[in-house]
Formats: sequence, C-alpha cells, structure tokens
Amino acid sequence: MRERLYSEYCETEGFFLKRNVIRFDPHDRRRKRPRPEPPGKKRPLLRFRGMLPALSIVLLVLALGLGTYWTLGSEPDATVTRGAQIAGVASVVDGDTIDIHGERIRLSGFDAPERGRRCGTVNVYQKASNYLYGYIQRQTVTCDVTGKNGDRLVATCYVGGTDLGNIMVGSGWARDWPRYSRRAYADEEANARRSKAGIWGLSCPDDLWGNRNYN
Repeated sequence: MRERLYSEYCETEGFFLKRNVIRFDPHDRRRKRPRPEPPGKKRPLLRFRGMLPALSIVLLVLALGLGTYWTLGSEPDATVTRGAQIAGVASVVDGDTIDIHGERIRLSGFDAPERGRRCGTVNVYQKASNYLYGYIQRQTVTCDVTGKNGDRLVATCYVGGTDLGNIMVGSGWARDWPRYSRRAYADEEANARRSKAGIWGLSCPDDLWGNRNYN
C-alpha cells in the first residue's frame, strides 16, 4: 500500500514538475558556463571609463585656451599710448566717437551734438552719427593717437588720407573746438555756417552745446 501511494505521489508530482519546472541534473557537466575573457581584453565600457581622466584634462585645456582667446580678442590693448597708430574697420558710436578693435576713440579737435539734442523736430545727435557712418561705411580708418580721456583714446583719424574732422565740421554736423584743434577746422566751420549746412541751417536752442567753452 505504501509503495503504491509513493508511486502515485511520484507520478503526480512528476507530472506537475514536467509542466511547470525545468529540471537540471546537478551531475550534468555539459551545462554552459560563461566563457572566460582573454587575459588582456577589456570590456568597451571599462575602456571608456579608463579614458575619462585623460579626456577631462583635454577638455579643460581646450576650455582654458578658448577663454583666453575670447578674452584677448575682446579687451582693448592697454599698451596703446600717445604716438601710436591704430587702423581698421570702425564702428560709429556717435558723431565724434568710433570703435576700432575694441578701442573707444574720441575724434580730436571737434565736437558733435550730444545724445538727445534736437533742433526743432530734428534729432541732430542722430543726424551727426548717421553722417559719420555714411562717410566711413566699411572703409579702413587710420588713427594717430594723441592722448587719453578717461577710458577713451583721443586721436586724429583719417579715411583715405582725409581728416574726419574736416569732413564732420565741413558738413555742418560738428563744430571746431579751438582749445584742442588750434583752429585746425576753423575754415570748415566758417564755410558751413555761411552755407547753412547741417545744424547751421536749423533753428537750434541756445543750449545745444551745453556750457562748453569753444573759444
């Protein structure tokens, strides 16, 4: 009776195991095991991790180099002094100020209207700025540095050998400043006044030039 019950139990349990469990023979040596890696071979991920320190150093050097390049390219040259010469394509700031290679340059010997100044409905500050821009455009401007005024260089500047002071004062959108020009542009101003060019042909307020002394 015990043997029959044991046999039925085995058959029943064996049927259950055959349907639900994968049987393994612990004595079967044919089971597949992971193939060992060759001695010098590294996994791709491990190789990449090993390269991270060197890669980080390379990226850091590149970042420092680019930062230095951008800094040097954007900062004015602190060594520019009286007697130096600067040449290049200029950006117009206003009627008597330009930028070349990051250097702010005040054009010497004449004065143009300040920001916000008007003669009637005419924005003479903008007119003077536009006139200087229209004359320079993309031409090379050459400046002879004569000094400094705060963070700006002071210079006499030329386009094709023509003094920008002659151009601006002669157009009537600027005036001679004898204190600094030694009356270099006096004739141009006299001609502009006589022909009522630029500001001299407009109804301008008495305080157009502020309290500056032009004697």
